Amino acid sequence: MAESTGRHWGGSGDYVEGERVFAPPHGSFDPDWVAGLVLDRLGVAAGLPRTALAAAALADADRRAAGTGTDERAAALTEVDGVPAGTARAVVRAVDDFAAAYSLD
Repeated sequence: MAESTGRHWGGSGDYVEGERVFAPPHGSFDPDWVAGLVLDRLGVAAGLPRTALAAAALADADRRAAGTGTDERAAALTEVDGVPAGTARAVVRAVDDFAAAYSLD
């Protein structure tokens, strides 16, 4: 039998147990969920805490809703919101992925 290392495999582990077992309802935006996607994808390389990523996701969702293109959204996250460029691109991708998965389009 393999010894347990106590490490979680398969994402951030934030929503494995407890009240957030299920995804957000279709048609609603959850910036904290998007922040979790970014952390799952980048880990510590994101360079920002989860709360800052959630704020960036919310700002990006507003720009997306206004019809701003992906490159312009990433640039705005970097120039206006101070998000590192690589992380900004990951936030934009995560917001777009969330929007497609949860019927925001």
